[in-house]
Amino acid sequence: MAELSKGANTSLAERDVTIGIEFPAGTANVDLFSVLLRADGSAGSDRDLVFFNQPSSPCGTVTLADAATVQVRLDSVPAEVATIVIAAALDGTTTGTFASSGPGEVTVRSATGVLATHTIAGLTDERCVVLLEIYRRAEQWKIRAVSQGWINGIADLIENYGIVVDRPEPKPAVATKLDVIVVPDEYGDEPIGSGEHAWRKKLAEQPLDRFEQLHAAEYEQGLVRGTHFLKWSDEVARLKREGHLEEALTVLLEILDATERVQAQERANAPIRAEWFQKFGQDVVVRETPPGWTENAAIVLRKLGDLEGEIAIIDRWLAHAGDPTHWVGASHGRLLARRDKARVLLEKRRR
Repeated sequence: MAELSKGANTSLAERDVTIGIEFPAGTANVDLFSVLLRADGSAGSDRDLVFFNQPSSPCGTVTLADAATVQVRLDSVPAEVATIVIAAALDGTTTGTFASSGPGEVTVRSATGVLATHTIAGLTDERCVVLLEIYRRAEQWKIRAVSQGWINGIADLIENYGIVVDRPEPKPAVATKLDVIVVPDEYGDEPIGSGEHAWRKKLAEQPLDRFEQLHAAEYEQGLVRGTHFLKWSDEVARLKREGHLEEALTVLLEILDATERVQAQERANAPIRAEWFQKFGQDVVVRETPPGWTENAAIVLRKLGDLEGEIAIIDRWLAHAGDPTHWVGASHGRLLARRDKARVLLEKRRR
């Protein structure tokens, strides 16, 4: 039996498995659901969502046995399905969050016994969470523990897989005046990487070697209101959670500006690095702008009803995303699927 920590994976030799979730008695009632994804990280249609109103996938591969158990038959998975997402949401009778409901335990079983377990970890205010992913790797199936939470529930989660969700018209928001937002430098004297370390040396007017000069310049370009954009995650999440969407969008746009400045600085530094390593310029890596910030901004724009802005912000990211054959992770596919859906919704609005 494999005990999977968050992010860990293991091979799945069994072909008929069940996935269940349990909490300490009386602490939480959950609804499991599943999404079948293609290689680009998006669902083929809304029929690829398995939940209480649609308890089986069209191919019969995934079946909701009850609210807390999903059955998966891997031998019958269609070739175009690359990943099966297993997720859960707290039902309306449960107050609080996954974190406050106690240590939830996910168990993968077959006829031979327990194959793997995973204790849900690393959550805060979420009421919806991706528990596991069952995915193809070469000629075999593997299972990965995810524990990725979603504060705003099922709709936001499945929208990221390209499934259109009919939402009620939002009520007009009551404007709330905010003070100027400043993210504190909570890391003190503990640098989060070579860039911050070099930048702190520069501020202290300490001598820098050639590489430190490059790192400091790149780190400096990533500052947003005096703090590096990598440290803004909690503040952006708070603004979204408390409904300050316009303020969240303002911060996110400043962050996107910063990521593009960093990329431009890396590009400017590339010939120096190439010379140092005695390599050609194309062998020096210039990183893409991180897709996660664009995904955050796109979600906020959708909530604000600005479909044109959502499409434009994703197109802006594509201009800085580099060669698609070098993309790693599911965020890229989700952004492309989100843009396609926004176009469909915009066309419907214009009719």
